[in-house]
Amino acid sequence: MSFESGCEGVEPLGASGRHGGADAVRPGGVDASAAVIVANSEQLSLDGVDLQQVRGVLARLGAEGSRSLEGLGAEETLSLLTGVQTLSSALAAVQARALVQLERAITSDCQDRGETPGQARRIARAETSLALKTSPAAAGQSLATSRRLVHSMPGMLAALARGRIVPASAHQVAKTMAPAEPASRQQVDEILSAHLAYLEDCGPGQWADEAERVLHGLDPSGSGARHERARRERSVTVRRGRHGMATITAHVTALDGARIRKGLSVAAEQARAAGDRRGHQQIMADRFADALIGRGDGIDPSTLEIGVLVTDRSLLAPRHADPATVEGHGAVPFDHVRAEMLDRLRTVEDGDEPDLALTLRRLFLNCETGQLGALESRSRQFPPALARLIRAAHQTCRAPHCDAPIRQIDHIVPHAQNGSTSFDNANGLCAACNQKEEAGQRAAPVVDEQGRRRTVEWTSRYGQKARRGGINFDPLGTAHRLPHAHRPPDIQQPPDAHRLPDIERQPDIQQQPAAEHALAESIDQIGAAFELNFALIDPHPPGADPSPPPSTPRRDFLVLPT
Repeated sequence: MSFESGCEGVEPLGASGRHGGADAVRPGGVDASAAVIVANSEQLSLDGVDLQQVRGVLARLGAEGSRSLEGLGAEETLSLLTGVQTLSSALAAVQARALVQLERAITSDCQDRGETPGQARRIARAETSLALKTSPAAAGQSLATSRRLVHSMPGMLAALARGRIVPASAHQVAKTMAPAEPASRQQVDEILSAHLAYLEDCGPGQWADEAERVLHGLDPSGSGARHERARRERSVTVRRGRHGMATITAHVTALDGARIRKGLSVAAEQARAAGDRRGHQQIMADRFADALIGRGDGIDPSTLEIGVLVTDRSLLAPRHADPATVEGHGAVPFDHVRAEMLDRLRTVEDGDEPDLALTLRRLFLNCETGQLGALESRSRQFPPALARLIRAAHQTCRAPHCDAPIRQIDHIVPHAQNGSTSFDNANGLCAACNQKEEAGQRAAPVVDEQGRRRTVEWTSRYGQKARRGGINFDPLGTAHRLPHAHRPPDIQQPPDAHRLPDIERQPDIQQQPAAEHALAESIDQIGAAFELNFALIDPHPPGADPSPPPSTPRRDFLVLPT
């Protein structure tokens, strides 16, 4: 297995100074450190289990098949696939630890040879490339993300080992944490572990987006520096494709990317409305090429509306700003959005029309779940305002494990079955996932005691279930309000950190409340700054009850500039 290509700066080996805790306790309660591993060219065994023999059985089954496999029914085959997937995740966790150990062993050997740390890193990357049968760039990425998982993110590594997340999600989170300090990674890991229940059926893109939101909430002052570091990596690559095709990748700022996507999508919709029989994606690709090489009509420079969600906290307490959210793209640093808009508005000369206009709309956030609130409608078609709210709340397709752009708004309970045209009965889906009935799937909203929608449960024809809700725009706040006792038991830190060498030992997260204290202190500071700035604007807003009942949950509003 190897993970997403792309090189980045290599952190010093052991930069975090600690190992993850998931290596010390196995699911059965047996001390994993006592496991005996025999690995050489002739033998591969773990605790007396001959893995060579297991691999041989799997290889024969994969290459030749079997009558037993061909005789399985749908339910038995699904059980086999589930078991294979969890086995694959466990192997990915072992591979991550093996990569870190390989790097450590090569570094030690190079030190004995008098070679530099840079030479050691290059040798480790080359050896990893050959072992994983992947490119050196991809090998370097796998080493970097594995190092972060093992040293700084034990919760994610434990979830991967137990099959609760897939390797792509774990390594996407680790890749997102590249510019963060080890202490921040540990805090993000703890919060993501607390959110595992509602993120378990999400795609890798939402996992990475959640990690970025949490990191921004923990360290808002560092978001600008992280954005500038990422911005310096702007690039365009052209790779050859198969059968006379090519793939063009442009690494640009989020707002530019959103404008490009919206412009191409609008052009495709206009062409389809005019009778063009090409597919939506085909038209987008053709217009993209036309605009770059000056062929044909290119893209009509008409007005494009780009939704950017910004919290009130960002506007009133910018030192504690939340990440902004570009509609259909995901979280971006608030500093980037503010600088972009100020720059465009300042460059307008007297008498000229601005290239960028701002329109503010208020949306409401449920403080318990961090998700956007609801609107009601009695029509079958979702009104534009409600559809806009749904797209803002969902960002990407809400089908399990799918991160595709939203193309259609679907009634969860069909309109023909008296399903309402409302926020609680709406799901933003891609075109493929909106054909769920044809795939034998059904979806149903899951509500709480008060009848409020919390998530949506998908069920396949053969009884497989998955749940997925809206985007949590306040992961830091919801983690702060989540009772500590609700932490899943399989990601608790082990009590045996004393077995690690002194240079790699740090206090256990569960035994050391520093991360939790820092989180609480950050929340208090944000709340105090918010209340102070809000009081300066209007200490008694019109129509507001100066003393709301204590049981009323606070609802933060979001401002949507376009």
